[in-house]
Amino acid sequence: MQGKNVYVCRAPMSRSSKLSNAGFKTSILLLLTSGVFFMLTAAQGYASLKIATGARESGMGETGVAGASSANALRWNPALLVKGPGIEASMNHALWFLGTSQGSLLIKRRLGRFSIGAEAIYFTSGEIELRDSIGSPDPLGSYYFVDLSLGLGAGVEVVRGTRVGLIARYYHERLWTYAAHTWGFDVGLNYTPFSGFDLGFSVLDFGFDMHLDAEGFKPPMSIRVGGSYAHDWTEEFATVLNLDFLYRPYEKEPGLRTGLEVGLFDLLALRAGAKFLYMDEELKLFSPSEFLTFGLGVQHDWISLDYAIVPYNRLDLGLTHRVSLNLAFD
Repeated sequence: MQGKNVYVCRAPMSRSSKLSNAGFKTSILLLLTSGVFFMLTAAQGYASLKIATGARESGMGETGVAGASSANALRWNPALLVKGPGIEASMNHALWFLGTSQGSLLIKRRLGRFSIGAEAIYFTSGEIELRDSIGSPDPLGSYYFVDLSLGLGAGVEVVRGTRVGLIARYYHERLWTYAAHTWGFDVGLNYTPFSGFDLGFSVLDFGFDMHLDAEGFKPPMSIRVGGSYAHDWTEEFATVLNLDFLYRPYEKEPGLRTGLEVGLFDLLALRAGAKFLYMDEELKLFSPSEFLTFGLGVQHDWISLDYAIVPYNRLDLGLTHRVSLNLAFD
């Protein structure tokens, strides 16, 4: 996945070979509505935020509203900020398709019943070939697009076992020489009725309108609810089971996800998950070639490394890869 991307933006060109206003609007609509970006409607953009953050959670069927760990919990449920060690940091890289990639850095600090956290998520396309509407054999140039999301938030344990969290977000998107930005927020709730069992609820990326050369769209808001059960069977063997229900209101698309983690000797973790539902004019089940996800992790003392492989055959993207490096200090 080196060099320029092979997908193109065909748009009308002026005689001076500069991208015309009409052509630029066409390129925006292509980015927002094409199958390459999850078949979005024009009312919704910023599709890169749909990429699950954290290799651990990705390998467990892209679940984590109640069971996300490390600083990556910020991206699943801000109420989970209050759980875990005193200081945590997570660095993630997702190798997507045709040279696109996403990177993120998340940091949290817990002080008793109160926690604060910050995050940055960066997505880039690399260079995209620019061609005219006729389809000239040689590109007329190149351009790129970039998504950036910054978040700052806090969580608190209001009563024993009940936690709430809020994250304020800034979104920035750049396409060629044009840019747009807006604001939004995440909210979350986490409840532990008894040891090892957690329930979670979150609303992520509830954002205001943003405009890119008069084309308006919103961040991809999602609603998650689910549970997680963790149990240490022996000192050398432990399991975690996650179950998430996901709903994206702008697309009217539900999703059901589940994942299992098996921990061995406080050193190795084996993970697998399944994604069951999606909406394509009607509710459907994922095919066997796509619905399974896999991952593994290794941990030593205060550092851990996670890897996940997640198929996207329905969108002809093949296998995608996620890597996370996590640090934790009491």
